[in-house]
Amino acid sequence: MNFIKNFRLSFIIMLCVLGLLAISFIGKQEDDKIKIAKQVKFSAKVNVADNVILPEGFVDTLKKAEDILSKILSSEEFKKELSKRSFADSAFSKTKKTCFERIYDEKGRVSGLGVYENITRNPNIEIEWVIKKYKDGEKTSVMGFATFCVNRITSHDYWIKNGQHLSLRFVRHLAHEYTHVCGYKHDKLLPKEHKFKKGDDPAMGVGSIVGDIMLDWTKKGLL
Repeated sequence: MNFIKNFRLSFIIMLCVLGLLAISFIGKQEDDKIKIAKQVKFSAKVNVADNVILPEGFVDTLKKAEDILSKILSSEEFKKELSKRSFADSAFSKTKKTCFERIYDEKGRVSGLGVYENITRNPNIEIEWVIKKYKDGEKTSVMGFATFCVNRITSHDYWIKNGQHLSLRFVRHLAHEYTHVCGYKHDKLLPKEHKFKKGDDPAMGVGSIVGDIMLDWTKKGLL
C-alpha cells in the first residue's frame, strides 16, 4: 500500500517537474525570438495626486507596460529601426547638463543610433511617474510632459481610463516622454508638415517605432 502511495507521489512530482521544464522551454523559445541588443529594465514609481482615481487593475497594467517597454528597449529590432533614422540638429535641448551626449551622423544631423545610445545608456531606468488631475472642462490633446535631465514624467489623468489595450498605450506614452528626459524636444524650428509626426522629431520617432514593434509582436504572439 505504501509502495502505491509513494509511486503516485513520485509520479505527481515527476509530472510537475516536466510541466515546469516545458513552461521554461516554451518561455525560452519565445525569448529567443526577441534578440537582445543590450539589457535594459524600465520601471516607474507612481506618484498620484489626491483627487485622482486610477482605473481598476492599474498596478497590473503598469507592470505589464514596464515589462513590454523593457523588452522593446532591449531588443535588436528597436536598435535597428531607430538607427535607420536621423533628426534635425535643433531637436537637441539646449543645456550644459551632461545627462545625454550630442551624437551626430555623417551628415551632421542628430544620429538615430545616438538617440538609441542616450535612451539605453542606463541599464536600469527608474522614472517617477506623476499622475495629476486635469481640470474638468479644460480641453487638451496633450497626454503629459517631461523635462530633459529630470527623471520624471507627468501625465494627465483624463486619458488613463480602462479601455482597449491600456497597457500598450502606457508603453508608447512612457517611451515618448522618456525620450524628452534623455535630452530631445519637440522641434519648433521644423517645417509645419514635420511637426509632431514621424519625421524630424525624436520623441515622435521613438513613439512610432515602439508602437510598430508592439503591433508586430502582438501579431506574432510575443506579447
